[in-house]
Amino acid sequence: MASYARKTSRKKRPKVSIVVPIYNVERYLKECVDSILSQTLKDIEVILIDDGSPDGCGKIVDAYARADSRVVAIHQENSGYTKAVNRGIEMARGEYIGIIESDDWIDDDMYESLYKNAKRGKTDVTKGLFYIYRTIPKAGERQNTLYRNPNGVDLRLAPDGVFKPEDWPRIIGFHASIWSSIYRADFIKKIRIPETAGASYQDFPFMTEIFCRAKRVSVVKRPFVHWRNDDDQGNSTSARGEKLLLMAKNSKTAISILKKYRKFDLFKEPFFVHVLWTNYEFFNRIDWKYKKTYYNDLVEIFSEIKNDKDFHYTYFSTFEHNSVRYFLEDKGYKKYIYKKYRYELKQKLISIATLLLPSYRMSRFLKDQNFDIMHQNELLMDEVLNLRKTIEKMKK
Repeated sequence: MASYARKTSRKKRPKVSIVVPIYNVERYLKECVDSILSQTLKDIEVILIDDGSPDGCGKIVDAYARADSRVVAIHQENSGYTKAVNRGIEMARGEYIGIIESDDWIDDDMYESLYKNAKRGKTDVTKGLFYIYRTIPKAGERQNTLYRNPNGVDLRLAPDGVFKPEDWPRIIGFHASIWSSIYRADFIKKIRIPETAGASYQDFPFMTEIFCRAKRVSVVKRPFVHWRNDDDQGNSTSARGEKLLLMAKNSKTAISILKKYRKFDLFKEPFFVHVLWTNYEFFNRIDWKYKKTYYNDLVEIFSEIKNDKDFHYTYFSTFEHNSVRYFLEDKGYKKYIYKKYRYELKQKLISIATLLLPSYRMSRFLKDQNFDIMHQNELLMDEVLNLRKTIEKMKK
């Protein structure tokens, strides 16, 4: 049974409401919530939604609600990320609404910076940049790395001040990152995230509708969010199973949204390269028993541009352009399988060589060492024989 606790004594509308969907993130949750509560913008509402988390998140949420009157604690049966976010947006009382994922954390001036910019420009959406964050960096990596879009769409090149998405359509080719923005409440409450439980990158259609409807957008060209990407995080991007097929479903939903708002032709160039890089990694990684189904979904998706003479692959790299051909050409699946098997065979051969080469090198080393020892012994024996001959001569 869903339940929540709200402080009824507060009447003043907060400047920003922050919605935090929570599931199975006990080890990260305090860092996330502490970073929100320490914001320099104090007039905020923090809606913590415990989505039936099986760990200790529920108790942590209640403790924050007791300690800080700005916190609203919500407990519900596990319903998924999208339902949790949609519910939080419905409940939010702020002038603007933000969303933060519960395993991330934010800089302390994020909401003050975004709010001031949004109020000054009277925007529907004000977006910031973000870091890729690793709790324990890999060798040669930094803990924080400014996110760079795979297809080169750089928000730092967005127009200064307020602009319409139509004036800079490449914004739809950037990462959805709905958690790096704030939204005017009256604007965002009219939009819902499609509730595809278990899907990866569920905010892709949501982001698409945001930029189809928004009239005034601005970008604060600074990173604020530390977007956690740990290997053992256990999120959907590490999956290999059937639920990765839902990424294709999300892409189809996003296409239907573009058509609904008659923005397909306007956004199609940056939109489809976004579709490619959000799906292609998952398509490569998905289990073989689901791969043909995923392939057929992508064929259907890219059929939208197959015979489009006005589609120029403006934002596609050579590799991306070649990759999308698998879904446009006859016998594309056979070509993909051939290349995939060849690649996997090469990787196996490399791994085998990696295992065998040290043994080969050690064997060769020992053989060489043995030869050197035998050679040294032969030289020593020669010296001994010569010494004996010299001694015999001296005796005579």
